[in-house]
Amino acid sequence: MFIFFLLLILMILFTQKIYIANQNTDYLSRDNTAEIKGIFIYLVFLSHFKTYATFNFNLDLWVIDLLGIIGQLMVTMFLFCSGYGVFEAIKRKGQVYIDKFPINRIGKTFFDFAFSIVLFIILGYFTNRKFTMGQIALSFTGWTSVGNSNWYMFAIFSLYITTYLSFKLVKKHNFISLCLMSILSLIYVYTLSKLQPDRFSNTYLCYGAGMWYSFYKDKLDTVLQNKPWIYYISLIGLFALFIWVFPLRGSRIMMYNIVSIIFCILITFILMKVSLKSKGLIWLGNHLFWIYILQRIPMIILSKLGFSIMPLIYLTLCAIITIILAIIIDRITSYLKSFVFR
Repeated sequence: MFIFFLLLILMILFTQKIYIANQNTDYLSRDNTAEIKGIFIYLVFLSHFKTYATFNFNLDLWVIDLLGIIGQLMVTMFLFCSGYGVFEAIKRKGQVYIDKFPINRIGKTFFDFAFSIVLFIILGYFTNRKFTMGQIALSFTGWTSVGNSNWYMFAIFSLYITTYLSFKLVKKHNFISLCLMSILSLIYVYTLSKLQPDRFSNTYLCYGAGMWYSFYKDKLDTVLQNKPWIYYISLIGLFALFIWVFPLRGSRIMMYNIVSIIFCILITFILMKVSLKSKGLIWLGNHLFWIYILQRIPMIILSKLGFSIMPLIYLTLCAIITIILAIIIDRITSYLKSFVFR
């Protein structure tokens, strides 16, 4: 575990570019956001893996403790970047993008997720796991699990549906649409906090925060580029605020959401001065969905075969198999979608 964590640190340290005199004006580009998502999906992979293996080495246990402290913050940038990217597309393409949203975003994402659910059902059959018909049916929405990671997909589906409704009902008034989106998101957080574990709702508002950031980005960039001192004061303020509220994150669902949003904005401000140039991290970020969904398959299979007592070999094999599966399944589903979504 520690060796893989150290590898991530080295990838970050030796691929960074720091902007001292000026800002990275392309700080939320496709590659930059892919790199950030690559870092966090790497951490998510390690976090999921630790629940399957047995560790005795002190440095491994230290990494496990660190992952536990980071907790749900690992997924916040996935949601933030998703919301940001969606609103950037809305700004560029307008109503045409919204009209195609049910197919291009909701439909294709559901197709991929449903394909993965079938794989987990088959895996469950061969590993003697019993699922009820109700559990299987609800697993296709992300409400329940058949061995897969599920809560994030339920959140994404609800966010996509909420996005479509908000911008379809209120056309050509992005501010009002965003307000409606925010209200519906708050209703979701309150409702799901009563029905499901905290993870279903405690980072949910990061998606909307990404949309709002996109909405105000041009004005914000103008201020920060023309008055660098405001940037540095804001960065220090964000860091201090995060340190102050971080210990309070577990007190309430809404507080965890607030901490998560502050974390996302802090990372975004850091990206204005630091850019990574790692092809490996970009690849991980661009294959985020399949790495997230499929990583438990080798973890489950190899655990059944007794590899959990050999954590380094187990982890290495899980990483390799997950990457191979991500490549293969991505190609298969892309081919199938070319026929289904003509």
